[in-house]
Amino acid sequence: MPVDDFRFVKTKKRGKRNTDTSPKVLVTASSEGHECSINKEIGIRRILLAKEEVATSEFYSTVLIKLNQGLNQLDFLGVKKVVCYGLGHFVECVGARYQFGLLLCLKDHFSASVSVFDPVFYSTEIEILRELGCEVITVNEEGKHKLSPEIVTLVYLPHCPKQLTNNFLWTNWGPELKNCIIFSNSFSKIFESQPKRILNTSAGYILNIIPHTKELSINNSFRYRDIFNDIALHIFPQEKLSSVSQVFWNVHEEPKYTADETEFITKKLISSLKVEN
Repeated sequence: MPVDDFRFVKTKKRGKRNTDTSPKVLVTASSEGHECSINKEIGIRRILLAKEEVATSEFYSTVLIKLNQGLNQLDFLGVKKVVCYGLGHFVECVGARYQFGLLLCLKDHFSASVSVFDPVFYSTEIEILRELGCEVITVNEEGKHKLSPEIVTLVYLPHCPKQLTNNFLWTNWGPELKNCIIFSNSFSKIFESQPKRILNTSAGYILNIIPHTKELSINNSFRYRDIFNDIALHIFPQEKLSSVSQVFWNVHEEPKYTADETEFITKKLISSLKVEN
């Protein structure tokens, strides 16, 4: 483990907080076959109100400062593309609505294209996403989204399962990771939360990239503390990646997870649900 950019600090245990820091499980049995009947115009109005609240918050100012720090260290001028997984049902869930609001703020700030996917989206939510200028990914990539060469991409994974991040890293395993910024659950907290033997199987690529990552922590000052808690920005500076041998990148076996480890909706599960219906 490095001792400079990526430092782990142990803290004393405190009393139980009324927050949910666990990653999203992107499906529940009760949600299958259920379609939201919310009025689209009402849904858009609520989202834009959430966006406005995020845009005027101290938290958003901190996010922009940290993003600019990361871009400067990568020697990039801005973000050209944003890829987002795991927003969930933003027409129903307040937390998802604010996370969507942040996504829209970043879209406007960088004038970036935005691609979004969550297998639980209602048809109404897909219509809202498109009306607000987002492209909806139509296939379940399971996080395996290939970076576009020479395009700076922000990968936004608000409280998503670590396996999605792990899959993304596997797909783009190589020096080209310098072209992306991952905005997700803190890698350092993932490392601290589970034994290494478990992470080796469920998040091996996260574990392996940590020594070559710079994590930019974000002070969670948003008024709803459980919406943006424990998320951080992760960059892969050229000087760190250039010190890695080719052998490191050659270890590139596709991740496989047991049923107990899989916290996201797989393509196989979607296919089985279609067959049952």
